[in-house]
Amino acid sequence: MPLALGLSAVALGLAWLTLRLVENPVRFHRAFRRRPRRALVFGAALSVGASALSFTATAVPPTIETGAPAPALARTLADAPAPRARLTELLASSPTALPVNLLPPLPQVRSSRSAVYRDGCHADYAATGTRPCVYGDRTSSRTVVLFGDSHAAQWFPALQRLATTRGWKLVSLTKASCKVADVTIVSGHQPYTACDTWRSHALARIRTLRPALVVVSSSDAGDPARPAADPLRQWTTGFESTFRALGTSGARVVALLDTPWPQGDPIDCAARNSLQLRACARPVPDAIRDASRRGALRAAAATTGTTVIDPTPWLCAPRTGICPVIVADTAVYRDDSHLSEAYAEALAPVLAPSLDRLAGTP
Repeated sequence: MPLALGLSAVALGLAWLTLRLVENPVRFHRAFRRRPRRALVFGAALSVGASALSFTATAVPPTIETGAPAPALARTLADAPAPRARLTELLASSPTALPVNLLPPLPQVRSSRSAVYRDGCHADYAATGTRPCVYGDRTSSRTVVLFGDSHAAQWFPALQRLATTRGWKLVSLTKASCKVADVTIVSGHQPYTACDTWRSHALARIRTLRPALVVVSSSDAGDPARPAADPLRQWTTGFESTFRALGTSGARVVALLDTPWPQGDPIDCAARNSLQLRACARPVPDAIRDASRRGALRAAAATTGTTVIDPTPWLCAPRTGICPVIVADTAVYRDDSHLSEAYAEALAPVLAPSLDRLAGTP
């Protein structure tokens, strides 16, 4: 508080000085009082100059300081005999300064979006129907479905890469903020019934697809529209309902737990702390959005034969429990909760062993 008051006093003093020494002398100069048109031209010139400076500052952002180059994450994991072990090493040695070879460059991380977004295949809040969004080998007899909200869609780059190399038909069924669990949540201060309708349609479509594997995931954010006395039981029952419905399709079901969340906006933080990236890292306990929701999913999986995969060790160093925002040459997140497209795709070799086994890939 004393510092704020002191700064306010300094600002007030500077404002008074500029008023007396700059603004008033110009405003009341006799050259302008006698010739109003000259004053208008001068004012217009100042306005144009200020606008030009603002436009230039926006079009040409300040240079972000960078450090030494880092290993290429995607290529390193693809070439590694043991991708998960190599990723653990890279997490433990994550760069302290923004790598000069960051790909994509930091200003482009947010705008990089996968085909499900570019093709309009990620359903918006109002949608209740599903779209025929098929990727990979469209003629394949082995179908893999991606199902959930945007925290499922964030895994699309990894699944698309695997579908291409394994010869899978990949069907993407995702909707904004629509949870896997059969629980009506609040959206826009109202019950998100469009999600419930969409989920029913998606489950019906999956039954007709008869896939080999369904990969599900959703964010741990979101509150029930009708909270129960026992929230853990409510979410467990909701997950059980969906997992059993998926099981009727004959598919194996694998649930990816929600990914750890960064603190605030990781892109802005990395830009502000480009030479001190540790300031943007977050410890695991703080990065888990809702531990009880994860517990509910695990409990439901245990009673329905669903496989659970925890991606936390792929984002946070196992020994230290620290979750960096940059690993090797790649930004981990694109915003305050979603993986970047590049990081998700780079994780394909780490995700592959579990999915190959469950999908029955030779």
